[in-house]
Amino acid sequence: MCLAALISGAAALQVCHALDVPLHHASRLVLALCVLVLATFLLDRVSPHRDHVLLPAVAGLIACSLPILWRLELAGVGAAGSRQMWWTIVGAVALVATYVLVPDVRRLARYKYLCGIGAILLIVVTMAWGHEVNGARLWVGLPGLLTFQPTELAKILICIFLAGYIAAKGDMLVARGPRFLGVSVPEMRYVAPLLLVVMFSLMMFVRQRDLGAAVLVFGVVLAMVYLATGRKTYVVLGVLLFLAGGVAANHAFPHVHRRVDAWLNPWADPTASGFQILQSLFCFGEGGVVGTGLGQGLPDPRQLPAAHTDLAISVVGEELGLAGLIVILLLAAMVAYRSFAIAWNSRDRFGSLLAAALSTTFALQTLVIVGGATKLIPLTGITFPFVSYGGTSVLANFVSMGLLLCVSRDCAQPEVGAP
Repeated sequence: MCLAALISGAAALQVCHALDVPLHHASRLVLALCVLVLATFLLDRVSPHRDHVLLPAVAGLIACSLPILWRLELAGVGAAGSRQMWWTIVGAVALVATYVLVPDVRRLARYKYLCGIGAILLIVVTMAWGHEVNGARLWVGLPGLLTFQPTELAKILICIFLAGYIAAKGDMLVARGPRFLGVSVPEMRYVAPLLLVVMFSLMMFVRQRDLGAAVLVFGVVLAMVYLATGRKTYVVLGVLLFLAGGVAANHAFPHVHRRVDAWLNPWADPTASGFQILQSLFCFGEGGVVGTGLGQGLPDPRQLPAAHTDLAISVVGEELGLAGLIVILLLAAMVAYRSFAIAWNSRDRFGSLLAAALSTTFALQTLVIVGGATKLIPLTGITFPFVSYGGTSVLANFVSMGLLLCVSRDCAQPEVGAP
């Protein structure tokens, strides 16, 4: 954790040197990492029996992202760096609060239906009172004041619902029932609540043009059903349904069609629909192996739209090069690995499924945004956890990490030889 703080401070000093900013300004970025160090000590005071690798890996991601966002702030991209620093501090408080206020994570299974209803209500609130930004209705709040994305918190509630419901009804989902298209499916009375919450959430996400969240929820559901049943047939059917839904959305929604066209051939309209993805690829090409150096790149609001959110990884690719990208991706892989390890080591079914759902959410979110920025898949409006700017996203991700630490504390397998 202290090493992460030192890395953040050194990177901030390099930004100061490159952009001719007084050196004492660099101390602000170290503050957020120091709060994370303090949060670690507080977690140990509550209960030291938890995973001790997950949080340092998260701190490494934050240590790499804060200097990049501050550099973008100095280039004129709002107050991305300063706000992200304060949101990181708030997120650290939320992490400790989650760890303290959830004395036994297994109790959350009792509130699975309440969490499912809560997720639906958050999405409905966004649809009714949210305001659009760049064509997507995702934000709720008063203009000019604090705004937040309820769908980020809805993802956590959906994970709790899925874990609780599948833990309680998993045996029924495995049981043989009526056949559909030659495949044995569970009885509808056991599947109906799951389908109701998931399908309603997906329809609302698509309607408010939050395509990234729709892909994320679908992927998490598919992974959870496979983990609960072990039936590869469900995965194949899910992938086929996803492809069919993608083709239908491409024909039914103009904004989806534009994104697919920009993905397939960005050079067809390089100054409009294909501009963002082309500029992202130029950033990767300009960065080379070691990058241009912090503060030496060219991303600004005119040259790289959404540089601090959707394409933060592109800025890393330009200024830190392939070496910086490898560091970021390895840290993200370590977070995902430790998260899945917590799920694997859990001796409680609900705890294991909850950790698996949260882990899948993090991993899929990372893959979707990195794949979009590198033109492997169509670019969707989704954040890179702990790297892209986003207050609600940072807060929700810290709460997710807090729940994962709770699972590692409450549901871990006993060590060999332990009494």
